Amino acid sequence: MLGFHFGVAPFAGGFVGVDIFFVISGYLMTGIVLGRLERGTFTIGGFYLDRARRIVPALAVLLAAMLVLGAFILLPDEYALLARQAGSSALFVSNIHHWRETGYFDPGLDQKWLLHSWTLSLEWQFYLLYPLLLPLVVRFVPAARIRLVLAAAAFLSFAVMIALSRIAPAAGFYLLPPRGWELLAGGLVYLTPALAGRNARLAQVAGLALIAGSLLLTGEERWPNGWALAPVAGTMLVILAARTGSRITGNPFAARIGLDSYSIYLWHWPIVVALRRSGHSGEWPWIAGGIAAALLLGHLSWRFVERRANPRTAAPHIAVGRSAGSWRSGAAYLVPTLALLLASLAVWRTHGLPQRFPEAIQATVRDSLPKPVAGAEACYSTARFPRAACRIGPAQAPVRATLLGDSHADAQLVGLIEAIPAPFHGAVAFNALAGCPPMLEVSALDRRNRCGAFGARFLAPFAKPRQAPLILAASWAAYERKSAFGLAGEGSANGAAGSYHAGLFRSFCTLAAAGPTYAVLPTPYFPYPVTRELQRRLIADAKAPDLAIPRAAHEARNRAVVTVLRQAERRCGLRLLDPTPHLCGAGACWGSIAHRPLYRDQHHLTDGGARLLAPMFRHVFEREAGGPAIGARASNAPDGA
Repeated sequence: MLGFHFGVAPFAGGFVGVDIFFVISGYLMTGIVLGRLERGTFTIGGFYLDRARRIVPALAVLLAAMLVLGAFILLPDEYALLARQAGSSALFVSNIHHWRETGYFDPGLDQKWLLHSWTLSLEWQFYLLYPLLLPLVVRFVPAARIRLVLAAAAFLSFAVMIALSRIAPAAGFYLLPPRGWELLAGGLVYLTPALAGRNARLAQVAGLALIAGSLLLTGEERWPNGWALAPVAGTMLVILAARTGSRITGNPFAARIGLDSYSIYLWHWPIVVALRRSGHSGEWPWIAGGIAAALLLGHLSWRFVERRANPRTAAPHIAVGRSAGSWRSGAAYLVPTLALLLASLAVWRTHGLPQRFPEAIQATVRDSLPKPVAGAEACYSTARFPRAACRIGPAQAPVRATLLGDSHADAQLVGLIEAIPAPFHGAVAFNALAGCPPMLEVSALDRRNRCGAFGARFLAPFAKPRQAPLILAASWAAYERKSAFGLAGEGSANGAAGSYHAGLFRSFCTLAAAGPTYAVLPTPYFPYPVTRELQRRLIADAKAPDLAIPRAAHEARNRAVVTVLRQAERRCGLRLLDPTPHLCGAGACWGSIAHRPLYRDQHHLTDGGARLLAPMFRHVFEREAGGPAIGARASNAPDGA
């Protein structure tokens, strides 16, 4: 796994190390539970306390070290991200955290210092359930059929994994139900008599061959999938061989790595992230140094943390030991966990402790935080869409305009509110869902069909005759590269972009024919997170120039989708709102003005940036004040589609 994470080419399939680890973990846990049941020493509390003794101390040291280090090297938003990861790791829910984070707003790997902790969280969740369920199986199922029960549970989990690998690979990767079969496979090995003699040697060779083949040949895409059987079966065979005296698995070097393996795993990933951030991730001297540092830190952690926390055993990460004793000793693990949670919460709630920096940096942090709009708190979601339409204004007032879209619509809402004329006798409706284009016909974009459901609930009603204007705002160009929209013609020679453009044109024409419909043209997209880059430059030079990109780059990136929008304007009566004159000059688009960021990240406007669009949105109210004009019907496909 180290070779894979550090980018050593021969280990392209090194991610299967997680699958191998889960099998070993399931084997050892089954041995602990069944062994103690046979001796009459099994208790739930003792089991949990032993697991805490093995996992918590070294993990707590890592989390504390990262929080301390982050205070010196990370910018505010980076530090806040680290704090969220540390908190979820301490609670052993980081697998759920990273699964929910996957998608539109997924931070880059250079911000995921604790990504690897997801395996510990999944493992701990297994620990919580397994000692509760396995004793029940032992009690109520004949001994000869216990293995059959575990096999049936493993088969169900395997089936869930296969299904999710096709429809929701992130869930299949991070969550316990689709990964449980690997842990249960280890339990099945424990319940199977070990091999001996020639059979043991053959099993070990076959198992190592399967593992080696997986390391060298397995593809990472949509993992785990059916090919995960290879490393799992290989690990099962090696364990069944039980050749502790083998030169391959029983030599002193393998034993040393086995002792240090848990701590090596903990420390290696932050080193990988540090190499990525420094730009040295592909350079052999740095890779070698990183691996050496991981081995050294892992050994030091084993010697001074793990061994002191577990003086009775020098076994690898998950050892079979006696019950820890009383719940009183659990405070030794509860207290540092609570301390880490409180520290993480403090960093997160303060948005990364910007007080560590000069006032100019603190001002950029304040600018980057969206201020809540009264009445719109529940109108935007990054996950499930709200069940009811949101309105901003008096409860009984008629809706004078509606803004729908994705996260760009949410970012631009402040500009629309700023444009509302005074006096204004009415309300503004608003709903937005991250990662979903506001267009008709979308039937399936992800695992929950959330985009299609959002469109059916909030956008489809506007395809009927109406008077009030509809405003659509989205990161239009971002969806050109996505497939699985469920659009007519998808998968044809035109590809995903062609079907998306055609579907977008049809949607605009249908909506414009029903009533006044506006579309906000794309806003600029920066090659870096604007607020973060501005902070870096101001730290290096308090008088650094403001950020900007060539206007030509903005126009080139959005040329194809803008062509579709202008065709819909020309042929269907769609009305366009152009933010470019308000965010760009003659030759450049601004990322900041007077050292105040206009974007929170690469493309979402800050509240200050959104207020620059108020004159653009004001045209909607001015134009509609004299009475709406109904868009003309037109053909159903853009030119060239």
